[in-house]
Amino acid sequence: MLAIAIVLISCQQSSKEEKITDIPAVEASKPKELEKNKITIGEKIEGDFDNDGKKDFAIAVKIKEGVGNPVEDGTPAEYEIQFSNKLKSINAGCCDIIFINEGDLNNDGADDISVFQAPGNGCVYSMATYSYIKGNWQKIVATFLIPTGCESVSEDELQKRVFKEGNSIYFYESDLNDENGGLVKRKASIKN
Repeated sequence: MLAIAIVLISCQQSSKEEKITDIPAVEASKPKELEKNKITIGEKIEGDFDNDGKKDFAIAVKIKEGVGNPVEDGTPAEYEIQFSNKLKSINAGCCDIIFINEGDLNNDGADDISVFQAPGNGCVYSMATYSYIKGNWQKIVATFLIPTGCESVSEDELQKRVFKEGNSIYFYESDLNDENGGLVKRKASIKN
């Protein structure tokens, strides 16, 4: 009888532990105002980045060719983010770029843009989010690093890295102390 009671108690305790450690992930979603069929991620995206009611396109343009390997005293190529509606460009530095239309994260009526960018050399990419505020591009999510292990990152994963909950902007940053590549949710601190 005592053995059965111990087995029952230990089964109950292990199921409690499973419930405690099985915390459901918070699912971030993009704002609903993004239109269907709009190009929201890629090497060229569209959106209304200045809240004028017109469709704008963003594209990365190489403005300086790289020479040699940057690790061996070479110079990397330089890119600039240019817009179809003559908005000021963003100096992006080096290298391959993927854009993400984040929708209106800061409630100013305009779409905001994240820039996912390859390093000059290596497998740790960077990401930052910009908003066109009072005629200038301002970072609303500071640059953070995304280690890739030299593997590609899916569009779905990139679209979930920066998001809005309530009236706050958050991003998922890689936990560099976690061997399994865990993510840490951080609140963006906007300075306008």
